[in-house]
Amino acid sequence: MKVLITGAAGHMATLAMPGLEGRHDLRLTDVRTPEHVPAGATFHPMSLLDATDAEMTDLFRGVETVIHSAYIPSAERDVYSLSPPQIERFDAEFNNIRMAQRVYRCALESGVKRVLVVSSNHAADWYEHNEIHQRRRDMVYPTDLPLSDNFYGWAKASYELLAYPYACGVFGRRIEMVMLRIGSPYPLDVSRFEPGAETAPSGLTRPTGRAAFKRALGAYLSNRDCAALFRSALEAELVLPVDTLPWVIAYGISDNTRAFWSLETARRVLGYSPQDDSEVVYADAVRRLLTECGHGSSGRLGSAGD
Repeated sequence: MKVLITGAAGHMATLAMPGLEGRHDLRLTDVRTPEHVPAGATFHPMSLLDATDAEMTDLFRGVETVIHSAYIPSAERDVYSLSPPQIERFDAEFNNIRMAQRVYRCALESGVKRVLVVSSNHAADWYEHNEIHQRRRDMVYPTDLPLSDNFYGWAKASYELLAYPYACGVFGRRIEMVMLRIGSPYPLDVSRFEPGAETAPSGLTRPTGRAAFKRALGAYLSNRDCAALFRSALEAELVLPVDTLPWVIAYGISDNTRAFWSLETARRVLGYSPQDDSEVVYADAVRRLLTECGHGSSGRLGSAGD
């Protein structure tokens, strides 16, 4: 299968490619050259916002599936960064939406069958910030209304909703649109969760200390599970009820004991079968910070009592 990967030099594409290398004909694009271009893959340097229509047509020619992970950063580090202020991030995130629209339209016009979109847990992070950590609910589901309290998450939710008309077929044919709400695809830096290592407030409701460690354990996505997630989302025949539109939202985390995002859609529709559990991977830190620490460790998640 010929697969186009946008944002190929980015973190998510780098984690996804080991699950695809040697199995598919990969065409990569980014404004930066990837550190690793898989054997047999081709790289096309390009800005998806600035490229001409002819350049975009050439890029998409013959492509069967697109993995759209290109992203223009709107903050120094992540959604919790202090700079720039949250209110100043609209324009950058709006350009990300414009870029997604251009990818979707080119996919439509080029005959692409499926588009995988690197969305984020932040598309519905209001529930986490305001309910999960306060223990008002235990799980967030893909079917929950996408609600975010920041422009980053709002933009990710917008990618998802923008894809819906393309899945409906109102533009002439249906495209299979798969939104992967990625958790935290990074190794845990346990030192961040030691007593006294709390970070400065960011203006967003977020846990600190042991509660932050619990959150990190629930959100963890290992490298091998990440590669397996993308491979499943790319290769699976979507298992959908009859007459259901091919528009799928699935969370992407490992098989974590402390998970608070539901993997039901990823498992049932995409055939995703994660192998790792952060509780096992970081067992020594769990024992030291949560089991042997006495008061303050109660509860699978949340800050109550901490």
